[in-house]
Amino acid sequence: MKTMMKSDIFKKETVVVNDPIRFNKEDLIEKKINFDNKGIKGIITDIMLNGVHVVARDLTIENPYSIEVEHDFSFVKLHIEMEGDNEYCPENVEERGIYIPQGHYNLFYLPKIKGVLNYRTKRRRTLEITFTGEYLEKLFYPNLKTTIPLLAEAIANHTTYVMWEKSKSITPKLTILIEDILQCSYSGAIKKAFLESKMVEILSYLFTIINEEENLPANVELSACDYVKILKVESILKTRFKEKHTLASIAAEVGLNNFKIKKYFKIVFHTTVFNYLTEVRMEYAKQLILEKDMPICVVSEELGYKNPHHFTVAFKKTLGYLPSKLKN
Repeated sequence: MKTMMKSDIFKKETVVVNDPIRFNKEDLIEKKINFDNKGIKGIITDIMLNGVHVVARDLTIENPYSIEVEHDFSFVKLHIEMEGDNEYCPENVEERGIYIPQGHYNLFYLPKIKGVLNYRTKRRRTLEITFTGEYLEKLFYPNLKTTIPLLAEAIANHTTYVMWEKSKSITPKLTILIEDILQCSYSGAIKKAFLESKMVEILSYLFTIINEEENLPANVELSACDYVKILKVESILKTRFKEKHTLASIAAEVGLNNFKIKKYFKIVFHTTVFNYLTEVRMEYAKQLILEKDMPICVVSEELGYKNPHHFTVAFKKTLGYLPSKLKN
């Protein structure tokens, strides 16, 4: 099992990585790499679990760059671009390329990797989780074929599988899972157990989404125009979450009626408009409590709750625990 990469951003130009994914090895290996070369600076966190490889990048970039890449093995990858974008262009133009813009993610299986990775933005914050087929077979044994049949078929037949034709926008639920992984402060066996549980949780979340979508009736297909409007709704909720919103006010702003907003938003984001808004608010509240040590009553007031108890109830319903737990 070997990965080969070539680019002028590397000090040795060509990098060969042997055994980039480990299997049947129970220990956790973690490395933090301070990268500073050719105008690219930042931290790369590399974590090896049993059958899983997790890589988090937080980089600033002076100029666009490319990497020639080739793997002599196949894998399933969940690629998340919080900031920046990622484009894979296969050497064989008849093979499937992958593009993941900022704020989006996708999950895919490519039986053959040989091509070019292109990066064009000034900042990259990414999380990439690579799974072996054996890991997924073992995790969902004996039901991988019924859990996610199209992926199981692709792995068995060594054919390409991409979860979505167009990469999906990162949801608040996925944001919470991402931050749980990135901000994990445990060490040793506890960290290993925590991260392994998050791998199961994130896969379960994604496979539930794809199964729901496959069972949707054909007549709910969105037009490109309506899809853009739903993304605008999401942008309003993400960036102006402290404001008071109604469906009527959002509908007037994006040019889509109430019924279509409710229907299409649920299709795209698998939750309601106001559940999504609450998730965004609670994630923000979590950051204020953890990073700024703000009192819960102050956070509650900042988010527009007249009664801190109502805020506490919403927080626990969304995140599964009381905000006071963050103070311990």
